[in-house]
Amino acid sequence: MPKLPPMRTMLLLAAIFYVCAAGWFFVLAPWSRFWALLVVPRGPLWLAPILDSPAVRGAISGFGVLHFVAAYTWLAEGHR
Repeated sequence: MPKLPPMRTMLLLAAIFYVCAAGWFFVLAPWSRFWALLVVPRGPLWLAPILDSPAVRGAISGFGVLHFVAAYTWLAEGHR
């Protein structure tokens, strides 16, 4: 199994770290006080009930889970 060059390894790990951080944000933010106090009230008036609905919050959290899947895939491919 060939070894990745050091620069590519560092870039891959940086990308994985970024994607995991974004994933945590998307999973946790919609259910936090941050979302209720800063995101929902500052959006357009017609968008507030949509942003506050559990279905939309769950969809955003699901998007965060997809970030973790992408990070895992990149990590698994990087070890090949």
